[in-house]
Parts: sequence; C-alpha cells; structure tokens
Amino acid sequence: MCRFKASLFAVALCVAGTAAHAADLVTVVQQALGHDADLAQARAAYVAAQEAVPQARAALLPQISAGWGRTYNSIETEGFPRQSYWQNGWTVSLTQPIFDWTRWAAYRQADYVEARGGVDVGAAQQAALLRAVRAYFEALAADDEVTRTADYRAAVDAHCHVLQRNRAAGEATVVDVREAQTALDQATLQHADAQSALQTKRRALQQATGVPFDALARLPDGLALPRLVPEDADAWAAQAKDHGYGVQQKQLDWQIAKLDVSKAEGAHYPSVYATGTYTPAGAASGYARPATTTTGMLSVSIPLYAGGAMQSRVRETQALQDKAQEALVSAVRAADASARDNFARYQEGRTRVELLARFVASCRDTLAATRIGYKVGTRTSTDVLRAIDMFYAAQRDLFAARYDTVVALMLLKGDTSTLGLTDVVQINAVLH
Repeated sequence: MCRFKASLFAVALCVAGTAAHAADLVTVVQQALGHDADLAQARAAYVAAQEAVPQARAALLPQISAGWGRTYNSIETEGFPRQSYWQNGWTVSLTQPIFDWTRWAAYRQADYVEARGGVDVGAAQQAALLRAVRAYFEALAADDEVTRTADYRAAVDAHCHVLQRNRAAGEATVVDVREAQTALDQATLQHADAQSALQTKRRALQQATGVPFDALARLPDGLALPRLVPEDADAWAAQAKDHGYGVQQKQLDWQIAKLDVSKAEGAHYPSVYATGTYTPAGAASGYARPATTTTGMLSVSIPLYAGGAMQSRVRETQALQDKAQEALVSAVRAADASARDNFARYQEGRTRVELLARFVASCRDTLAATRIGYKVGTRTSTDVLRAIDMFYAAQRDLFAARYDTVVALMLLKGDTSTLGLTDVVQINAVLH
C-alpha cells in the first residue's frame, strides 16, 4: 500500500498576502495539498477511524462500575412487629466477557476500519496532487495559447501590411486584401478567446491553491519524455488492479461487510460472562443489622427468539456483502481500463509529440519558403495565409500534446498508487 509521508506535504512555501508571484510545480502542489478541503476531511476521518480499535478492544476488557444509594426498608410480618429502617450503601460490580462472538468480530473488523481510513487519506492526497498538477499544466497551456494566438495575429497582420503596400503598387488584388483581413479577424477572435480561457484557468489554479499565481515555470521546448518501465500495458494494469486506491478501498469495504455478516450470525450464538458484585452495607436503624454482600457468577445467555430480527439482520448483511463484492469487481475493472487507457495515451502522446515537433519545424520552413515565393511571384497571398495557419495550428497541437502526455504519465502512476511528491520534483527539475 502506497502512502505519502505527511511531512513532505506539510512544507508549504510562504505566500505574501494576495500578491501574484511566480511559482514552480512543487510550490503549487505543496500549496494545493495544504489548501485542499477534501484532503483535510480525509485526514480528520482517519483520526476518527483510528479510534475503532481501542473502542472494540474496550468491549472485550473488564467493565467496572460503582454506585451509591440510600434505601428505605419497611418489613411487616404477621405476628411480629413491623420493621422499618434507612440504609446507606455502595456497590462495585465487574463484568468480564468470556465468549461473545459479536464483540470478537467487531474487534477484528476494527483493524479494517482503521486501514480504510488510512487508504482514504492516501487516495485523497493523490487526488489532490493530481488536481494541482492538472490545474498547473492547464494554466500553462492556456498561457501558451495566448502567446501563440498573439504571434499568429502578428504574422497575419504583418502579411496584411505587405498586401496593402502591394495593393498600392498594383501588385495585389482586393480579394487578396479582404482574404487577409478575414484571416486577421479570425486570429483576433482566437486571441480574445485564449485570453478569456487563460483567466478561467488561472482562477481554477487559484481555487486549487488558495492563492493567485501569475508567472509559472515552463516546460523546455526540447523536453524528451521518458520511456515507461516496464513498457507493458499488462504489467501496469495488473499493478493497478492489485494496488490502486479505488481497489484497496473496495477490498477493505468487502472485508468489513464480511465481518458484518459474522457479527449478525454471532447474535445466534451463546454468550458467556463472568460477573461479580461487592456491596458493603452502611449504618442502618431499626431492627435490621448492617450486612455486606459479595457475589460472583458465571452466566451463559442463549438467544432463543427475537421475533425474527436476527435472521433478518443476517439476510441484510449478506446482501450488503454481495453488494461490496460486486463493487470490488467493478473497481478492479475500472482500474484495469484506466491503466490501459492512460498507458496507451502516454505511449501515443510520446510518439505524437515527436511527430508534431518535426511537423512544426517543417511548417516553419514551409512558411519561410512560401513568403520568399510570394515575393518572387511563384506563390500567392492565399498560399502564405495557408502556410501561416498551418504553422500556428501545428504549434498549438504540439503545445497541447506535450501537456496532455505529461498529465497522462501522472494519471498512469496514480492508477497504480505510485504517484508521489518525488514524481513532481522530477518534473519540476526540468522546468524553467
């Protein structure tokens, strides 16, 4: 079972007021882990779950109680004077379970309840980390899109100026100018949309961390994405099915449900208790004398009939056990599918990034050649606009593919419950 060390995430970097400032991935993740409400809830729930074991153990230990009372006694016997008196006294009683299957099953169940709380914390930490990473790279992608669309608009605008000069010299047509203006309007609209999307992503990042961030450390252009070890989808899927947090949670739920059945069946069994009381009498008046009573008893209780409640409880817990088992089967299938999907997404993403990088370089060369061709008259204005559009569209696809692939790697590690701060530090090391 993979659990994060709480101390690693407790180190949050100081943030002055609400002023926006630059940050890297580790800073954002640490801030998000300290701010995440779901993680805080899971930690509080785990503290509560840790009390299950001492509470269940207490039910198996001696139960001691004491009390004090004052009693008025009146005794009338035929042929004898009536006796009446007050009596003060206190009592100490002890009860020790010798055999109670329900309590023993509850004690065994408490370990699974505590373990469930621990797994919930691990799952919540990993989910919070993934949310922070995704918010970080989505904000980066949105910022890249703003830069890309600005460059795209500037390239189209520069071509419009060339066309206007050529039009004045009689070397360009009205159609060419209008076509370029349409392309410029389109680029302007894309830039406006990108700015709006950037504000949305920055708000999402601020919501995840609790503080605003302006400039973020970026991935280098020539980042080489690592190969998976092992490069086998079956191995990753098997790891996810065995160790994924969702699977672990459902496995523990199933164990807890099985012990609920055992507790319900145990209600049919006899229970054995040893009890003892000690009652010293206080000062009395009248004809009675003070007396001290000490008793000890081994009692056996055998349930015979409870109106069918015990049988109903057994049927109920058995049905809930079946439900928990089916939930486990569903979690295993979901873990298998998610691991295979993210494995394929990462492998295809690596290939796609390499191809897009070459394609962007080719489009850049094509654009340069087309501009030269337009100057010498072998290419038209439409050819230039098409080359500009192709270059910046390929650049957009490359940016998106790089971020999607990095996130796919994090998601794949999350599927197997192996994602931790170390992975964030490794990615952070290549940011600039």
